[in-house]
Amino acid sequence: MCRIFLLLALLFPFALAAQEKPEQRSEHGWYLSPHGTIRILVLFVEIDYDVKPEKDPQPNGADHWPKGQLPKWKDRVFDPYPMPVQQADVSRYYQDISLGRYTVLGDYIDTIITLKESEYPSVHQAHSIGIPAVKEANKRGSLRTRHGLGIADFDLWKARGKAGLPKATGPDDPHSYDHVMVIIRNSGLRHGTGSTDSGSPGELYGFKSDTQSRFGAANDLPFEILKHEFNHLLLGGNNFHSGGGNAAQFESTFLPLQGGWSMMGASGSSLLTCSAWDRDRMGWMPEGAVHRIRARSLQGAEINADLDPIAGDTGVFILRDFVTSGDALRIRMPFIPEDRAQQWLWIENHQGSQRNGSPTDRFHWEGINTCVTGMEPGLFMTMQVGREERVGASIYGGPADYLRPVLANGNYDLYLRGDTLRNSCPFGTNSMYFVRDTKAANPLTGFQEQELPVYDRDGDGLIKRSEHWVPGVRSESGKPDQDLILFGRPDHAFRMNGVRSIGMCTNPSSANMLTLFSNGTRDQYDRKAPNVRTIQLNGIRLDLLEMRTNGDAVVRVSTNDTRMETDQRWCADSIALPPLRGKDGHSLTIASGVKLTLDRSRTPTRMDAPDLSKGGPWFSDPTRMSVASGASLLVEDRAMLALKENSTLHLLPGNRLLLSRKARLVIDNGSRIIVHGDAALEGRAKHYRKARKSGRISSAQ
Repeated sequence: MCRIFLLLALLFPFALAAQEKPEQRSEHGWYLSPHGTIRILVLFVEIDYDVKPEKDPQPNGADHWPKGQLPKWKDRVFDPYPMPVQQADVSRYYQDISLGRYTVLGDYIDTIITLKESEYPSVHQAHSIGIPAVKEANKRGSLRTRHGLGIADFDLWKARGKAGLPKATGPDDPHSYDHVMVIIRNSGLRHGTGSTDSGSPGELYGFKSDTQSRFGAANDLPFEILKHEFNHLLLGGNNFHSGGGNAAQFESTFLPLQGGWSMMGASGSSLLTCSAWDRDRMGWMPEGAVHRIRARSLQGAEINADLDPIAGDTGVFILRDFVTSGDALRIRMPFIPEDRAQQWLWIENHQGSQRNGSPTDRFHWEGINTCVTGMEPGLFMTMQVGREERVGASIYGGPADYLRPVLANGNYDLYLRGDTLRNSCPFGTNSMYFVRDTKAANPLTGFQEQELPVYDRDGDGLIKRSEHWVPGVRSESGKPDQDLILFGRPDHAFRMNGVRSIGMCTNPSSANMLTLFSNGTRDQYDRKAPNVRTIQLNGIRLDLLEMRTNGDAVVRVSTNDTRMETDQRWCADSIALPPLRGKDGHSLTIASGVKLTLDRSRTPTRMDAPDLSKGGPWFSDPTRMSVASGASLLVEDRAMLALKENSTLHLLPGNRLLLSRKARLVIDNGSRIIVHGDAALEGRAKHYRKARKSGRISSAQ
């Protein structure tokens, strides 16, 4: 009996281990694995509206897809077999973004599938179009593809893969297609729309599918929506919308819908390639890579590029072309409380398709019309908010739009001019003018040009995410108008012949961002945690030192960048200046001839509760800046510190505000400086006395 008990005791831990739930990892993919090889079966479909011909959105077909025929771009979707360099658009896209770790192949049924409305009344149900398509295809008797492939060629993975768990390779018994894709010429699925899921449209030649999708293709190969929807199967649900692929109704990280670039980008993307966050999420690393996020030293060795500069991770780094090498830098934003959404700044070196050969490393509409200005080599930056979980049960949670572009040409209180450009680039459609005024620069809370600015369009006191406008034509005093702004401009990148640096006192700033987790009509947390509602100034600086002829970027990461050398306008509900130490020993120095204005943001920082006071309605709070204990703020000779629109500067105990002899301090009516405890006001005593007498400087009670 004792021996039996001992044996059970020894076996029991192994029994428990066998029952433990396997660990979810993002690199295993959601419904499909983002590693290895998959082959997709494509059905090209059209509808014969023989009952209600007036319903046909394209009765005569189109040049790219003639009626009754396969589309002319049928062989541009997928390559049927692996190649050293894939040629078809979608196959090449996945080869490039995965660094060769994921091969997406495909073939198509070799004839058009025509669905008669009289026989299939359900053709008007656009997202179930696969069901009648499969029924009609089955009339052909057996599977015949353009390249003579059979069911086994489309069954490379076991069915019913679980989210975040390893997917098993090999055929099913009986066979099932790994993915069936239906592309329709003239249905209720407009061009650029589609969907995907883990279901099957029914038995196709006797076999079901593991996953399926369907897309409208009225204008051309539906590349953007095709890769967006297929990427859902790799990344996750609608809460992974980002990079120009989100919609107003989904819970999101920021009030405006975001553009930019990512695997989940779609019609609103700037670049068409992936982001460094995507590659990190999918576990796509070059052969032999050691570090999760990588760059090169000046000597060419791989080094860890996941940096915390405040902890000492500074220096000079080499970033090779992002698309071909996978190099990137990631900078942790310091001082954000643990119960708030943490943030990281990503830096990627994009050389562009003309230099690296990758067809999707370009601006969205680049190359289709000479009116479109192409991208230039430079650093492209984006801020990651939250979404750091790559292992565990919570990896598929969180809101959408967790990536926000950081553009070299800065943030502003952008607004519509009120008129429209007819016949705009590149399709001859209408495009709205918007104004970028240098006096309305707002590096901390302003809009940037790769997002959809919002305003209270209907005047009901609530800003809904759907109340947005698209940055179309930029109007700026003294400069020519620029078109097609949302989809990327050369000055959005940090370039040797443009803006080369980002720091605490530049526009844009290296500081963190305010968040507003919200759905289309409601703030989810009443601006409380996990929202970040304070701008934490950090002294971090990045400089593009050199762009070498081979495309390598030389980038310096440093700290203690606390000297303001250009005029700045700071607006935020809350700004915190920690006890940083610049080269001169101060936490912030306003250099001679420079003006810092604390102002109120015209860009909304909340959705509701408008302030109807003078100048309103305001969907932001007056700016409140706190100088922490141990910090010091120096205003040099002929420099100015100005407070307006009810801004408040709090000097907490143990800090110093120093006005040089010829410095200026301007405090408008309603604004004030509040001195806490033993905070010191040094220099210009006469100036301070005058402000105290008027009540614009007071002591905390």
